[in-house]
Amino acid sequence: MARTSEGLRLERTFATQTRRSTDSLAAILHSLIHEHGFDAKAEVAVSLPHPVFFFADVQTDAAGLAAIRAGDASSLRNCFPLPTEDAVTQVCTVLPLADGRHSLLVAATSQEQIIEHLAALDEARIKPARMDAPMIAAQAAIATNHPDAAKGLAVVLYVDEATLSIAVTQDGGLLQVRNLPLFGGDAQDDESLARQTVEIVAQEIEITWNRLFGKDPEAGLCIFLIASGPMAEPFAAALREKMDGRIVPVDPCAVVTRSEAAHADGSVCVAEGLALRTLQPQAGNATDFLSAYRARTQPAVRVRRELAVCGGLAAAAAAIWVVGLFLRLSSLESQYASLKQQETAIFRSAVPEETAIVNPAAQLQQKLDALRKDCDMFTGFNPNRPGPLEVLSVLSRQMPPAGALRLQEMLIAGDSIRITGTCDSFATFLDWQRVLENTPGLHLVDAPQPQKSPDSQKVEFKISLSTTEKKAS
Repeated sequence: MARTSEGLRLERTFATQTRRSTDSLAAILHSLIHEHGFDAKAEVAVSLPHPVFFFADVQTDAAGLAAIRAGDASSLRNCFPLPTEDAVTQVCTVLPLADGRHSLLVAATSQEQIIEHLAALDEARIKPARMDAPMIAAQAAIATNHPDAAKGLAVVLYVDEATLSIAVTQDGGLLQVRNLPLFGGDAQDDESLARQTVEIVAQEIEITWNRLFGKDPEAGLCIFLIASGPMAEPFAAALREKMDGRIVPVDPCAVVTRSEAAHADGSVCVAEGLALRTLQPQAGNATDFLSAYRARTQPAVRVRRELAVCGGLAAAAAAIWVVGLFLRLSSLESQYASLKQQETAIFRSAVPEETAIVNPAAQLQQKLDALRKDCDMFTGFNPNRPGPLEVLSVLSRQMPPAGALRLQEMLIAGDSIRITGTCDSFATFLDWQRVLENTPGLHLVDAPQPQKSPDSQKVEFKISLSTTEKKAS
């Protein structure tokens, strides 16, 4: 069933009998999606068979009501043929009494039954969203398709080949539900089985009505009938003859629209009611036996399960981390081996005369350092240093025109210049020294000590210059 812009729509239906020992419920459920076109992403609501549910009238105060809604079944020990610790209960109806107490209709089923049916669903890989009793679901289908059921008193009858379920409703709420087994002979035809069942129905309605109201049913009682298969028509006819009331066969598509793929008769009322209770907004006290079962069982199981899941996740994360470390180590080792091979190849190409390879990077660095020292000895290989010819050119332009200054020796090594020469007087030398000091690119290193030769009477001098600026010592 789907909720569309036009309203609720019954999209697809499927029904089959499971009477043979070879019938597999899991296989049938599995075929809904893979063979019959049901949507695998749709929410799933389920009901258990009629006989596994029990209903009881209970009167209690507000505290007792809260306890029962919380899942405490200790006060219901004598209400159901189930052990208290095995009973999963839900409150169907709450009616206030004059003394401040409440009259409740409580439904119960066995936790063991829920586990058994969940296992069958799990085998078919189906995870239900909710679980309800058949009569509660059927009442939802009646309330949607027959709005007049929400007014006054009425009886709901559900009849199939094995089960008779009787419910009394008031203003759409359940007052009492009774599930009775039917034992029909295999040789009986539908009409005789319907007449026999109607006799039982008439008696049970009278008993139920007297139990609730202390009197017989009134004339004109509205009876909503849900009958499956071939029993529907003969049962309705026999019921009209026997009961003085208004018989209303439930139409599951009186209000709900349906697609061409959906074949709707009374047999789909329970399934439709389950879908309606799932799609329609529900009050906070709506029945859901699956939620009640999980509330009772999962707190104890969840700790162990979560610890197991966390342990598994931690172990998986640790395993992935260790494997990742080994893969990273292997990758780095492979890259390191490749780089070492490239380093060796570059070393052999750059320094072919070296035969012993110990540490290629350190050996190359030594070669580069030695080469830089050699380059420093040859100023022509240093782009930031003037060459010998440039130095000579500068010095030639700074020679004084007078004074007989002669240069005898000149040593140019790197950025150092050493000049030896003679001139006619100390004044000539001092003039030339000042010229050199003011020449861009030349810097006096040591204070010269010119001396006058006693033999030649000329002034002999040695002067040290630098092409880089240094503080004279």
